[in-house]
Amino acid sequence: MNGDAASTTEVLSVADDASFDADVVLEPIGPAAKSRAAVVWERIEPILVYAGDWLNPILVKETRQALKSFQFTTTFALVLAACWIVTIGGLALIGPSIFYSASGGTLLAWYYAILAFPLIVVVPYSAFRSLTAEREDNTYDLLSITSLRPRQIISGKLGSSIVQMAVYFSAVTPCLAFTYLLRGVDLPTIAVLTVYTFFGSLGLSMAGILLATLSEQRFAQVFVSVALVAGLLWICFWSVFGGYQVIQFSYAFMGGEEFWTTTLALTTAYVTTFTLMFFAAAGTITFSTENRSTPLRLCMLVQQAAWIGWMAFAWIYNGYELGFIFALAAFAAVYWYVMGALLTSERVGMSQRVKRRLPQSFFGRAFLSWLNPGPASGYMFTIANGTSIVLISLLGIAMSQLLASGTPGSLSADELFCLLIVGWGYVVAYLGVGMMAIRLLRRFAVVNTFAAVLIHFLVILAGSGIPTTIQMMSVDLRYEDYSLLQIPNPFWSLTHLVDGGVASEGAILVLVIPAAALCILLLNLRSVVRELQAVRIAPPKRVLQDEAELHPPPAALPQNPWDEPE
Repeated sequence: MNGDAASTTEVLSVADDASFDADVVLEPIGPAAKSRAAVVWERIEPILVYAGDWLNPILVKETRQALKSFQFTTTFALVLAACWIVTIGGLALIGPSIFYSASGGTLLAWYYAILAFPLIVVVPYSAFRSLTAEREDNTYDLLSITSLRPRQIISGKLGSSIVQMAVYFSAVTPCLAFTYLLRGVDLPTIAVLTVYTFFGSLGLSMAGILLATLSEQRFAQVFVSVALVAGLLWICFWSVFGGYQVIQFSYAFMGGEEFWTTTLALTTAYVTTFTLMFFAAAGTITFSTENRSTPLRLCMLVQQAAWIGWMAFAWIYNGYELGFIFALAAFAAVYWYVMGALLTSERVGMSQRVKRRLPQSFFGRAFLSWLNPGPASGYMFTIANGTSIVLISLLGIAMSQLLASGTPGSLSADELFCLLIVGWGYVVAYLGVGMMAIRLLRRFAVVNTFAAVLIHFLVILAGSGIPTTIQMMSVDLRYEDYSLLQIPNPFWSLTHLVDGGVASEGAILVLVIPAAALCILLLNLRSVVRELQAVRIAPPKRVLQDEAELHPPPAALPQNPWDEPE
């Protein structure tokens, strides 16, 4: 056999009686044959390409920028270095007793502190900066005119935070598992800490994105940024302290049903609040011609229903005590005043696009008109929900008088009745006065949503501060516990009723405050009727043609075997 490759030949020794079939084609076996791995990759690659096209482009962009940033690289390196120092230093301090002592809890507390800082401080602040940087670099306008919907933009920003959290978890989770091998800590404790921290970081990231959508001006961004960092550091400190308590008393925490009941209640509050913040952030960055109010009001209804359900469970579980009805009404009063201040600060009027989607049936206009955008409908929406809370609380008081068998609580039924009526009157009155002040100022100047909300709180501060200042400056009234001068002051009046003032001034407050609230409601009734008169309008032909081009009707298919296609 010659060494020259060009003249290399192969000699086949064939028996004399061998026969060949001329139709058989012999293909050489060479390196061109594809391996099994290549075949598998060819099948997986189209799926990956499709997944990359399907993913939110904001998620892809934000993830690339975040993982390549100096901030992420530095934080991740510091987390790895801190885990390495704690591991080596902890094992050195434990020493030979590691073979028989339960030292996992101590190391777990240190590892959790290392994990909590990037998840509770760094990731939410990065989510805040990811949207504020769009405004600083003047790239948000280009982003808003793309085909991406506002909810896709918010979910993409939020998805980038989830990816960063996953990277931090991948670095610290092996250390958390290592503490289980050292004894002194169980797997449920590790699981509870990681799950709570993950969803806590996710909720804080959503709050950071919401704050970024609200702060449009440069000075507002600086102020919100400083306040956000201070708040995140404060939450991180208490999270580490709470994590240490869970590690030390994990069996006491998780052994009873109260822990799991509380966890389920917190989960309900978390889901409803997270959804409300998500729709609020998406509505803030959307165009003003869209309906940004209806999703938020539906979220408020769901959140109120969840709150009523859990308070009813606690009320029944604790023997029908009136204190839980008071907690239900007190939280609802604060909640609906804040939400009512936001709803009554909306822009007056509805766009043509919103009017095309208004309910047109009788029952739809009767029950769904309060979900339409507008300050007057928001005012009535708040009053309707506050009235429902009062009615449910009064029903609970009646049932408590019939079913309660234990010792009476700190509040009597008469005191709670007065608090419900007077509290309802204060909410209705101050929201109505604030809405009238906003409507008057908008005739002479432009009042945005932030300024309108500020007006609401200035009105209630004036109603509380002016009578208090007058009484403090009066020689005769200065040392009195309560005087009728404080009727406009909701804080002093309600506190006086709680402290036993029902017997003296309770009847006067129950008559005066609701009567004033009804008068203010009648003064705002004209604007309410004006908004209720809005009816659905037909879309223009151009809009119908565009919709037909974007969403063509499906092709007609045969309905039975005897039908012939057209």
